[in-house]
Amino acid sequence: MKFITRSLLILLLLYGIVFAVGTAYLTHIGAPLWSGLVFAVLFAAIQFAIAPWIIERVLDIYWDEQRSQLPARNYEFIERLCAARGLKLPRIGVIQSGTPNAFSFGHAPGDARVVVTTGLLDILTPDETNAVLAHELGHIEHWDFVVMTIAALAPLILYQIYVWTERINNVRVVAYTAYLCYLFSQFIVLMLNRTREYFADHYSAEVTRAPNDLSSALVKIACGMVKAEGDYKEAMADKSRMDRAELKSDYRRAGSLALMGISNLRSGTALALGLANASEAAAVMRWDLVNPWAKVYELNSTHPLTALRVRRLNGDAEALHQVPRYPFPERQRKRWGLFPLELLLWAAPVMGALLCLSPWWSAEFLRRFGIALPAHFQPVLLMATGALWILRVRYRYHGEFHQAAIGELIQDVEVSQMRPRAVRVTGEIVGRGMPGAFWSPDLVLRDESGIIFILYRQTVPLVRFLFAISAAENYIGQKVTIDGWFRRGLSPYIEMSSLTGEDGTRHRAYSRWVQYAIAGLAVVLGYLWFSA
Repeated sequence: MKFITRSLLILLLLYGIVFAVGTAYLTHIGAPLWSGLVFAVLFAAIQFAIAPWIIERVLDIYWDEQRSQLPARNYEFIERLCAARGLKLPRIGVIQSGTPNAFSFGHAPGDARVVVTTGLLDILTPDETNAVLAHELGHIEHWDFVVMTIAALAPLILYQIYVWTERINNVRVVAYTAYLCYLFSQFIVLMLNRTREYFADHYSAEVTRAPNDLSSALVKIACGMVKAEGDYKEAMADKSRMDRAELKSDYRRAGSLALMGISNLRSGTALALGLANASEAAAVMRWDLVNPWAKVYELNSTHPLTALRVRRLNGDAEALHQVPRYPFPERQRKRWGLFPLELLLWAAPVMGALLCLSPWWSAEFLRRFGIALPAHFQPVLLMATGALWILRVRYRYHGEFHQAAIGELIQDVEVSQMRPRAVRVTGEIVGRGMPGAFWSPDLVLRDESGIIFILYRQTVPLVRFLFAISAAENYIGQKVTIDGWFRRGLSPYIEMSSLTGEDGTRHRAYSRWVQYAIAGLAVVLGYLWFSA
């Protein structure tokens, strides 16, 4: 949610619009399928050709031709590594941003660029910076720019096959199969992207022979991202209108870097919220390793979870007869527990609702494939969906609220979005969930042991907006008590049930009751439909 308005995502949206309009025009004029496939290939080629030019203009990069920004030790490392690997020395750029990150881009190893932020140089040691630079050079040597462009072409081709064959009666099975493959292929592309990150990590460990330096860098980068957000919140509260515009520009630029950098906020937030020392960092990361929900949440992420990357780097360290800096217990078995049942209860009501609303699930549509639905199947599906949703809400919202500390919560390996922990947390509201956004109803809470995000969910969007513009700002700086359900996704958060301010004012969220009402209404409507 944090990055939907930022530069690179807007460009991706524009690419999508252009592609959709071009496809619609070709189908409108009755062009053959081969023209759609050619269009997809040309579109990907043009995107690949102009991407570096766009990145250089979207991001304010200072090209360090005079070698005045990076320490000499880092330049010497890059020169030695490039000479040893037969690589052309990449162009080095620096972005003035407090958010630590690094990335590489270009068309091929011969015209590659490597960019780091000043925030990264501030928080990392020279050896850790070298490990990060080696990771980026790994992307360059592996030709990852080209690999990911070719991979991204597959969903475009599948979509074109769907669009052209959907109009032909006797091949509609091919069309809908292509569409399902198109949806699935996007997750495959993300998985490939995560795999390339692992390869680059291993490359860094291999050429530096210091995998612990990259592990430490990844942990510090995750912490630095959250710290930069906190600094941004505080600065936004004090600066003049002109300075706010500059701060917002820097914040959006940091969000863009996260999309293609060595790490992103979502994959490392849990670690960043709780880091104090190596042993505590390892404890915080255990959830990513033992809870099966971590893999579910990672499916939609461009980067692997930080804990999984550190675990692989630990293996590289052991292969070099080194002691891992962030050691995990030897046996890290998945805690499956009720995971299969929870996954079913999480997905079944959503799938049922989609089927009820989808035109693909109509009797007329299925009749094209020779499938006849039983009588009253659709009202029964509606009732079943409502009943399953009631069970889902009941499972996700239960328990007595008990006092807890944030530092303790983020080390809990049992919780997930489906399995909550009812908690009462007391601390200070230090900002909004989306810094500087007056429409953001979510908050950030800090106690003596750490900070955590507070999700204000009301199901009805307008209610969230009204809280954001009328009440949220008043709580910033206040010491409050929050009752809610602690959950874990890619990052930990508390879904608020009630908030009590230091002046005694209380605000409640009613998301679960609204969900109960909607699910109950679905059961009633399904029953009336069945009885009609």
